[in-house]
Amino acid sequence: MSKRSFYWGGVVFSSSLIVVMLVASFIYNIGLEKKIPQTLIIFEENGKISGAAPFPPSFEIPFGTDREGFHMGYKLLEGAVYTLGGAIIISLLSFVLSFGIGVFGGFTKLRVKALSHKFFTSFYFIPQSIIAYNILYPVLWEPVSGFTTTLSDRIIIEMIVLAVIVTPTTAILISNETEEILKEEFITSARVLGGSSFFIFSNHLMPHLKIRLLVIYPKIVIQILLVIAHLGFFTLYFGGTDVCYEPFCNPPRPFIQEWSGLMGTSYQEITLSWWIFMGPMLCFALTIVLLNGIVKCIEGLIETSSHVIDKKKRIQEDETGNGEFLLDPEQFQMKNSKSLKKP
Repeated sequence: MSKRSFYWGGVVFSSSLIVVMLVASFIYNIGLEKKIPQTLIIFEENGKISGAAPFPPSFEIPFGTDREGFHMGYKLLEGAVYTLGGAIIISLLSFVLSFGIGVFGGFTKLRVKALSHKFFTSFYFIPQSIIAYNILYPVLWEPVSGFTTTLSDRIIIEMIVLAVIVTPTTAILISNETEEILKEEFITSARVLGGSSFFIFSNHLMPHLKIRLLVIYPKIVIQILLVIAHLGFFTLYFGGTDVCYEPFCNPPRPFIQEWSGLMGTSYQEITLSWWIFMGPMLCFALTIVLLNGIVKCIEGLIETSSHVIDKKKRIQEDETGNGEFLLDPEQFQMKNSKSLKKP
């Protein structure tokens, strides 16, 4: 198997697993009989109680149950569409904003560009989770009087806020990539020949930039997943935090079975019923590993393609007689000996 086939296989395999999780969760959520199974007590054949919730992972219950007896596997399946779907949509929105700002910044020569670049660079050193927490707390934390917004409104607001927070660092990256490409000689030649900015963008910039954008997008998804997970530990759950202010209430809970909410409400279980916390954490870890695999495979494809292009250039230069210095010493000597034998 060639390297190119191996990298393509890695991209297809990793992407397929993410799509399968997302589609399976979507089908489960739109099902007419969607109900999370609950097992509070297990009886033996003689009628005696053999165990009570929470149950550890077993053949009958692969992911175990929580303390209320609900099967964790079904809760993870239900929450996948919110976590993965939300991260993909937020990343897509951030990607579009970053692309527009980054390309515009790469083309422009205005003085404000240097100031905005310095301002956006500060986002590399400020944790994005802290920024998101301070902005989203009034939106996601339920007040004493209850929410005045709907679940859909809170999800939309959270998506927009997270997309805007992640945009600056990605915009700087795309802007730097654009500037590097615009410094090439063929861009200068196109400008001298009268090419407009749109012509240069569509015919010269995008063919070189689009491959690098394929690497950037999965990285944005990873960023979003990490921010969502951190907010879960801060008790700000996706779609809002259900808070009870009466005596003898349950602790704050999420409104939906989303992975960060499941992880944020159960991290105390790591030393008790560890599977309640490890289930959503492993789902996060698996998704990030798959996304990193996609990034590495795409980078491998880019590197392989660049080697092929360089090899073709060497062959062309060798055939035209302008690239003899690129040949190995033995090949160079053999070529010269053949040329000397010719009359």
